[in-house]
Amino acid sequence: MNRFHVGFGAAFVLLLTAGCDKPKHYTTTVQLAQLQRFGQTTPGSKASIMDLELKFVDCPGDAMKLVRADKAFGECAANFKSGDKLEAELVSTYSSERGGYRNEVVRIGSCPLKMDPKEEANYEMVQTCRDLEATGVVVGVHCDRQRSKELVAKCPWFRR
Repeated sequence: MNRFHVGFGAAFVLLLTAGCDKPKHYTTTVQLAQLQRFGQTTPGSKASIMDLELKFVDCPGDAMKLVRADKAFGECAANFKSGDKLEAELVSTYSSERGGYRNEVVRIGSCPLKMDPKEEANYEMVQTCRDLEATGVVVGVHCDRQRSKELVAKCPWFRR
């Protein structure tokens, strides 16, 4: 009976820790596709919040993330402009609440970024589009919004 309890306890501990992944850190290049500053009282003053549209240039397809940044980031990123390509650091963690992986941008360029996980303005989208042809003529476009194996292999922070 004692072996049973030890074996059962060991199996239980393994099951509890099997789903626990340590946060994974990734570094990539993002392009600031759009940049919107809010709360500036005069031109050149520092923004109280910023919305950034980030394009992941190293990822296949069209991968983007919209981020609402706080005042500290807005002050640090005062010289950022649309079109800039900057190094970004992301942290990917498993969220048991959401039942999947969640990634957060924690740094863009030299500016630390603290994202609010409850902020509804933050979202990401990935898609791969291709032309639809009929008799050799492009008649439309088809976009697939599933996370392809190629995308997850090149940019693992997009896995679900």
